[in-house]
Amino acid sequence: MLRPDRSDRSAVGLVRPLDVIRVRSRNDRESGQAMVEFALILFPLLLLVAGIIQFGIALNFWLDEQRIANQGARWAVVNGWPNCPLVPKTPACTATTVGAGNSLDTYLTNQALSEGLRNTVAVSVCYPDDGDNSTPRGAVGTPVRVRLLAPFELVPLLGWDLTLRGEATMRLEQEPTHLDPATPDC
Repeated sequence: MLRPDRSDRSAVGLVRPLDVIRVRSRNDRESGQAMVEFALILFPLLLLVAGIIQFGIALNFWLDEQRIANQGARWAVVNGWPNCPLVPKTPACTATTVGAGNSLDTYLTNQALSEGLRNTVAVSVCYPDDGDNSTPRGAVGTPVRVRLLAPFELVPLLGWDLTLRGEATMRLEQEPTHLDPATPDC
């Protein structure tokens, strides 16, 4: 930038930095560009954030199902769970319909910590075939499997559904008196 000499005090047209900014802002036609770019990126960004939140909720539900399945399998192998006495064939503990008495299915259904699982989870307890024909189902050492299934709406706006499944298999430590080993494979 050229500066006038001291002797040239009558020089006019000194450029001041503020004047340059004012002139440029008057001539600038890109003043709304940032707002338009933000508006264009906002929808995909919100979809990404909502997807991450939905994935976190689904992961929480699945972890809750896994915890319940592990607890249920452990209670099935020792033939006792809370509110069910260890004496054989207690009628309240052997109810076959979910919601009746203190059956293991009912107890596990009520163990869901996640609000979305409480009314939607389906519990099944079964004795899968271990491949050994010499031991009957329900004998000590044979497997017992607890499986939980619950529907989950992954993307509520688009109606994408998936079924979350929690499963645990353990070997019996006691003869099952509260559960029926003749239940079919699950």
